[in-house]
Amino acid sequence: MSIKLNGSLSSDQLELFTSFVATLNPSQVAWISGYLAGLSAQGQGVSEVQSQSTAAVATEAVVSSGSGQPTLTILYGSRTGNGEGLAKKALKLATEQGIKATLKNMADYKTRDLQAEKNLLVIVSTHGEGVPPFSAKELHEFIYGKRAPKLDGVNYAVLGLGDSSYFHFCKTGKDFDEQLEKLGAKRLVARVACDVDFEAAADEWLKTTIPAFGGGEVIASAAPQFRLLANKTTKEETKPDTHTKKNPFLAPVYEKISLHGKGSKRQTLHIELSTEDAPGLDYQPGDAAGVYPLNSDELVSEVLAVTGLNAGDFVVFNEVEKKLETALHKNVELSKITIDVVNRYLETYPNEKLKELSENPDKFKEYLDGRDIVDLLQDYPAEVTAENLIKILRPLQPRYYSISSSPKACPGELHLTVGVVQYHNAGRHKKGTCSTFLSDLSVDDEKVPVFIESNPGFRLPENDETPIIMVGAGTGIAPYRAFVQHRDLADNKGKSWLFFGNRNFETEFLYQTEWQGFLKSGALTKMDVAFSRDGDKKLYVQDKLQENAAEVFQWLEEGAHVYICGDMKKMAGDVQHTLTKIVEKHGVLSKEKALEYVDNLQKEKRLQLDVY
Repeated sequence: MSIKLNGSLSSDQLELFTSFVATLNPSQVAWISGYLAGLSAQGQGVSEVQSQSTAAVATEAVVSSGSGQPTLTILYGSRTGNGEGLAKKALKLATEQGIKATLKNMADYKTRDLQAEKNLLVIVSTHGEGVPPFSAKELHEFIYGKRAPKLDGVNYAVLGLGDSSYFHFCKTGKDFDEQLEKLGAKRLVARVACDVDFEAAADEWLKTTIPAFGGGEVIASAAPQFRLLANKTTKEETKPDTHTKKNPFLAPVYEKISLHGKGSKRQTLHIELSTEDAPGLDYQPGDAAGVYPLNSDELVSEVLAVTGLNAGDFVVFNEVEKKLETALHKNVELSKITIDVVNRYLETYPNEKLKELSENPDKFKEYLDGRDIVDLLQDYPAEVTAENLIKILRPLQPRYYSISSSPKACPGELHLTVGVVQYHNAGRHKKGTCSTFLSDLSVDDEKVPVFIESNPGFRLPENDETPIIMVGAGTGIAPYRAFVQHRDLADNKGKSWLFFGNRNFETEFLYQTEWQGFLKSGALTKMDVAFSRDGDKKLYVQDKLQENAAEVFQWLEEGAHVYICGDMKKMAGDVQHTLTKIVEKHGVLSKEKALEYVDNLQKEKRLQLDVY
């Protein structure tokens, strides 16, 4: 190899440089390339780095082929923001390793650009039972459509996010992975499917995968990788502890109020928590609160009775030894059984009848619905040990509630609207884990472990004057209380219209007095209600939309944002269908054009859903 002198190096420097390079193996050349690229990117010389030697030094070095590699496109499809957060981590890792990378949201991605990609990292979630998030919908349909291009020469890897309690766990990630391969792309790293506790698995996968796009691999105990500092100081900044999913805040309970009138067979609670002096508990209207519950004494007792285990037996959970009773209360899911739990149960205690059931998707889904671990242990008994029981069960997950307060209207507070879940199934009375935990709370000296789950896909318009249409049923009213409280404090309020549905006017008109106050103050312009059990004919929110179809369409044409909050299986779909029918009729459009109109509302973030 010959090097042409271009004036950048003196003759002496060039001689030293070529002599040094001649002693290097290919891995060392790659490392030096990345190292010098890092110096150049931060505008520093080697002498500056040497004066900062305390900042150096990792135990691993990334082998990368450097700036000659094509750009890595990190493409994410996210609903709650978890996928976007991982995509940003991937971008940071790539940049640190000298790999040129760009970040793109599937919602804004032009499908025609797919064929031009060379390196593609896909991070995508699955919503519910195998459904792509809306941001991924168009691209997902495109790669399965007739216009999907050949992708020969494209390198890719896929990270899927999901919940293994669903039958179609991480299906969207699987779809992208398999279809990209069918279109001719080359899979560089095997797909990973991350469960609800995704952080550790996702981080490890990204650390392994990113170097592959640089043409290299991670080599243990290689030459040190220098971490270049932006300033001369070696003292690390310390950040105050913040409250997150891994470190929830123990929020004192201010108030607990029943929102139902006398005679109601159901119960909905309004709960007010104190969040004063709690770093990380800042939120916006539309965000959710994650709450860590405890399993009830009653259910724990049933588990101990059906297994015959001793409450005082010791078990290990997350490498910590504790009493079985404690683990059953605090650490594992008891109130529902899921596919992964049954699979682990079968692996540990084989049962032909249960195996046969698990292989019939329709019957298996029907069996799982509403059943808990006590049902499983009664229906398919085994001599279960305490240790195995804890290994079989899922870790107890937080439950999420749309926050029903505005931080501007209620500083230092966080309000929840909680429907208390109770039902009969398989001959036993069942209770929702978290709603029971919250309903049993005493206001005196009780605290709730809570953290904020950001919901960037459910936000008020930036302009307070933009009209909003809010549609919700039952506890789906919660975020709209926050929205209207927020709007009430705005200098220039836009029009707002609330559609609310529940069963009975007398007993289940949640926050009725407050809505009347907001209507009087002008924070709420209009309100239409539907109570499904009060008349001979059931009346729902979509029926009220239809009754006001012409005016709803007029608001849409004026730029209104539409929000839907509530049941994903039925209500949300019915409301979207009704919106499409309204647009079709009053926009004088074909069915296809009406569907396109509503789809564009979502693309423009003028139609936002918070469904469960």
